[in-house]
Parts: sequence; structure tokens; C-alpha cells
Amino acid sequence: MDILRFITAGNIDDGKSTLIGRLLYDIGQIKSDIIQSVSKSDKTLNSINLAHITDGLRSEREQGITIDIAYKYFTTQNRKYIITDAPGHFQYTKNLVTGASEVDAMIILIDANIGITEQTRRHSLVASFLNIPNVLVAINKMDNVAYNEEIFISIKNQFLVLAKKLKLQNISFFPISALLGDNVNLVSSRMTWYNGITLMQCLETINAKIPNSHITRFSVQCIIETKDSEKGFAGKLISGNLKIGDSIEINPERKSAIIKNIIIGNTYRNDAIAGDDICIYFENGVEAKRGDLIIKNEIPLFFSNKIEATLCWLNDEKQLQIGEEYLLRINSFEIKCRITSIRHKIDIQSFEKNTETNLSAINDFLGVIIETAEVIAFDSFSTLPETGCGIIIDLKTNYTSAAFIIEK
Repeated sequence: MDILRFITAGNIDDGKSTLIGRLLYDIGQIKSDIIQSVSKSDKTLNSINLAHITDGLRSEREQGITIDIAYKYFTTQNRKYIITDAPGHFQYTKNLVTGASEVDAMIILIDANIGITEQTRRHSLVASFLNIPNVLVAINKMDNVAYNEEIFISIKNQFLVLAKKLKLQNISFFPISALLGDNVNLVSSRMTWYNGITLMQCLETINAKIPNSHITRFSVQCIIETKDSEKGFAGKLISGNLKIGDSIEINPERKSAIIKNIIIGNTYRNDAIAGDDICIYFENGVEAKRGDLIIKNEIPLFFSNKIEATLCWLNDEKQLQIGEEYLLRINSFEIKCRITSIRHKIDIQSFEKNTETNLSAINDFLGVIIETAEVIAFDSFSTLPETGCGIIIDLKTNYTSAAFIIEK
């Protein structure tokens, strides 16, 4: 049974948590004690407050916003699901970028009363930035606009304009009421003008990502030393496959080695596939370091100390400083770096590349040049996202200041 990962994104009060609560409630995935708890949490209604299923902290409820990423898991007859519920507030774009980095789909909620907002545009830009393969636009609170078809079509057409500029893929639109359940799990009898499938039916048919089997990449996370001083190199096999006897290359040093043993858990194996947590040993005592990228030679890596990247600035306390020293991290590889120039800034309204780059603050999307202290090994994001993106860390505060994808 495969796993589909999706994330919900929207403004405050657009109904993200209510939508997730509705999905879980309608398919019977909420335990009775939780139902009883969220029923009591709402002093003014006798009905279940669906939003409180995902908002686990009292402080969140008092503020009326989801303040962190919440993960929920459920299963249907067809597949397993992992839901990421990210905050909608402007300050929490960092959480959205983090949560959306490995999903198969993004559900963008739009309040039918309000329409497309700046945060809608920002969430759509994140979907484009991370090349999310499926975008489901749920136009929510249709019950508050008397299920008006014209309002739905107007918002849909406006979104299609921005989607074209951002080159978003596989876009679907759903007129829903998360509160009442219209077109979430069940077809609404109150919108007979809508002939499409429900949101849940769409999720059931989306293809989950298949690990890349043509490019082998393994990032060393830690080194394990046996009693006889033999060293093994542990981590997750990001893509492709490895087997005993394979000739591999250890990067960025470009050292050659041959795989002697592969261990998964406590079991010796002849081979491993993408997604496996493994420990490998090399013949003749060849060693690797934490952060090294191990490859086979199907598709070569890039080697450079200069990276062209698109970056989302996430530090709300400090603007990007050209020439300041930061720490760059790709998987478990770390090296000091500097952002030496800003090539452009993306305008959140037009999505055009603005050459006036003197200001850069939180949630800005920028084209930049990053220079590292030494030559490093990497892929472009379009070749393999897992080894073509990373984060920038403030050396003084250890704060994650930016996320970036590598263009070349």
C-alpha cells in the first residue's frame, strides 16, 4: 500500500484545520474519546469543533491560529496518507516551506467570501518553488456565499492566471464547505452545477512519488565503528540502488571504492533500494565522512564553489546580508558560505523578476549566487530535488535563515 503525502495551506481562518477534521471524521478515523473531547471544547455549540482535532495546544485555540506544523495519519482501502497542516499566518512561511518539501500534493484553501489574497499568492509561489506535482485548490465556505457558482468560477479563473505565470502543474478546483462536508468526502446536493469529483476522490487517484531508480545517491549521516575498528557509513539511500560489489564514488573528494557489505537493521543484505536506512562498508578500508555524497556513475554530479540558486528568506529578525558568512547545509553535508550577489527578487504580485534588489526581508524569494568555502558536490533541483536543495543557517544564532533550490 503506497503513501500519499499532502499539505494544506491557506490564510488564517480559511478552514485548514476544519478541512482536515472533516476528512478524518467522515472516514471514521477519529477515536471516540477525541470526538468527546472536541465536542466539549466548544462552549457555544453542541456540534463537534472539527478544527480542534488538529489544534492540539490550548494556546493555539485561544489565539485562534495553528501555530506549528501538525501531522496526521490516516488510511483508506486504497492507500495511507500523511497530512501536513501548516500555519497560514505570514510569519510562518518557514513552516510551510519545511512541511511542503517532500509532499505529493498541496491543497490551497481560498475563502469564497474573500477570494485570492497575498498569502494565496505566496503559498502558490511556494508550490512553484518546490515543484509540487499536484495543486488542489479548495474554494471553501461556499455555504457562506449561498453556493454561488459565479463566485467559484471567478476565483477559479483568477487563480488560473497566476498558476500560468508560476507554471503550476496538475491543478484541480473544488467548491467545498469543510464545515458542512460539501464535496469533501461526499458529493454535495447543494451544488448541482458542479459535475466534478470530491476532494477525497481526487486524493485517492493522485499518483504518489516514486523514488528515482535511475540516479543513485546516498548521503552519509554518521560513522559506525565496530569492535575490530572497521568503519561503516550509515544513512538513508536517497535514490537508486546499491548492491555488494558495486563500484561507487565518494564526493566531493571523488574517491573510488567498492561496496563490501550492506546492513539494514541488524541484517546483512545483498542490496538496498531507495528509502532504505542502511550501513555500508567498503573494501580495503576506504573511508568516508559525514555529509559525503556517494554515487554510482549513471548521472554525474556538479562540482563547484559557486551555486546559482533560488532562495526563500525565512529569518524574521534579520535581513539577508550580502557577503556575510553563513552555514550551508544539503542533507547532512555542511560548509561555510557567503551569498555574494542577488540576481533578482520575485515580485509577489506580478511574479516578475525585479532587478531592484537592495531590500530583502522575510518571505522574499530571490535569485542569488552562493559561494562556498570549498568546491562541493550537488545536483540541480530539476535533476534530483533531494540533493538539489538545502538551507542557509545563521552562524551566530543557529537560526534557519533561508531555504534554497539549486538551479545549476
